[in-house]
Amino acid sequence: MNAGGRDRGRGAFTLLEVLLAVTIFGMVIVAVYTSWNSILRASKVGNDAATDLQRSRIASRTLEDALVSAVLYSAHPQLYAFQAVRDGDYAGLSFVARLAPTFPGSGYFGDQVVRRVEFTIEEVEGGERALVLRQMPLLQTNVVAEETHRIILAREVATFMLEFAAAKGVSYEWTEDWRSTNQLPRMVRFALAFGRTDVAGKPKDLVVRTVSIPSIAVPREFQYGGAARPVGVPPVTPGMGPAAGGAASGGSFSERYGSPVRPRGGTP
Repeated sequence: MNAGGRDRGRGAFTLLEVLLAVTIFGMVIVAVYTSWNSILRASKVGNDAATDLQRSRIASRTLEDALVSAVLYSAHPQLYAFQAVRDGDYAGLSFVARLAPTFPGSGYFGDQVVRRVEFTIEEVEGGERALVLRQMPLLQTNVVAEETHRIILAREVATFMLEFAAAKGVSYEWTEDWRSTNQLPRMVRFALAFGRTDVAGKPKDLVVRTVSIPSIAVPREFQYGGAARPVGVPPVTPGMGPAAGGAASGGSFSERYGSPVRPRGGTP
């Protein structure tokens, strides 16, 4: 009996062995959790970077596509006004364009490809600033709710600045205030900055583009084939009002972002 008891005692674990096993198991769990947490953090950083890149790409591409499609007919300047406003580092733009079916929101409008587009900076949920696109068919008779055609192109916008090139003799002159609302600029530069990452206020992502507008104002004689201008065309009041001035904070566009290079849409 005593010998059998001794044999059974040898087969059991001591308290020290149990504690050692638990400690090793805990170390393995901590190592697995640390590795998994590192993978999650790396994945989040990668996803955030991809989201930021996609956000800036979509916003800048939408602006470029709209600008290269801009149209203006001299016979109806009240319908086709090219308007720009700015308030410090935040600008707004409104003009008429002949838009492609792939332009964001085109599914709302069917074959009404000539639409007024507006790009504005507005506060959205959470108090952050966003680049908002609105559009409306040029000759739409049944006005629908404005929010139906509101698209948030990008959030956390830190800067949206514009600069315009007007012909001056054989060269061009750049200005941040576009007051010739019955004309199209030859080129448009825009700067879009997203997010702020440090106390210095530097943006997380910055996009600067120069877009050449291939269209010019169509003279009324070409619009009507030499006929007189028709009467009774109802005026349309664009949503942005006349161009407004005001000093941009932190220096002019050219001082902050340099000279234009490689405009999209062809060099004038």
